[in-house]
Amino acid sequence: MAVIGARPAGGIRILPRRPRPRPRAVARPARRSGAGRRRRELASVSGVLVAIAAAAVLAFFYLSQSSHVAATGYEIDSLEARVAELQAEQQQLVLQIGEAESPTVIQERATDWLHLAPIPHDSVTFAPTLTDPPN
Repeated sequence: MAVIGARPAGGIRILPRRPRPRPRAVARPARRSGAGRRRRELASVSGVLVAIAAAAVLAFFYLSQSSHVAATGYEIDSLEARVAELQAEQQQLVLQIGEAESPTVIQERATDWLHLAPIPHDSVTFAPTLTDPPN
């Protein structure tokens, strides 16, 4: 049975474990005084410059994204205003269509514009249907 996190068994140990050999320290040549300090100063200055450049790139990215979002918001507002304007115009057109379809407006236009006259009622005769009784 295995136990979670347990190390594998290495078998039966008769002899003690040999310690791992450690690398020997290599003797370094003598340096001039201040050479290591200059190298560390350059490394720290370059690290700061890299951090500043990364912050500038992130700030530019954030600024471009926020300005894009703001521009999109303005565009949405203008399109919503245009939709409201077109809906009002559509309602006006529906009202005009309803007025034009009314019988009184049709009769007025026929008499005024087309100079038509209504037919007298006694001149109109209808054809008899099969269900009507003969007169």
